[in-house]
Amino acid sequence: MGEQDNGRNHTGVSDDQAAESAASPTELDAGSSVRVGDHRGRSRATARVGRTVQTLMNALAVVARLVGCLFAVVLLVRIGLAFVAANPHNVIVEGIVRFSDVIVLEFRDLFLPSDPRIELAVNYGLAAVFWLAAGLIAGWALSGVGWLAAGRPTL
Repeated sequence: MGEQDNGRNHTGVSDDQAAESAASPTELDAGSSVRVGDHRGRSRATARVGRTVQTLMNALAVVARLVGCLFAVVLLVRIGLAFVAANPHNVIVEGIVRFSDVIVLEFRDLFLPSDPRIELAVNYGLAAVFWLAAGLIAGWALSGVGWLAAGRPTL
């Protein structure tokens, strides 16, 4: 027997079998339409898109919260202007009054007490609470959508 290998390597496995076991999974599945390595690439791309969507949704959530807080502050400033002696012809005061009259929505005449300053304080204060809550709820919802897009569970 001496130097003869008879088609076998030193471990007792034929050379053809050793070549098949050394082949990569993508070489073995060359005839199939789905490749083993593609699955991981798609999940990484999906995770990247999910993280991008989450970042975008979190940015939108911050904007929604800021807008809600800004509207509430403008309405509170308008209430304060009703109780102090401010020049009604001042450009800043006129701008605050006009803008607050727009964002008060239908809260403007919700309650009708006899004192007009109390009426303004109650109705505009209620609108301020509405905008604050709307901004927080919209921010929470947008953040939740971002978490779902990233594939993370929400609480």
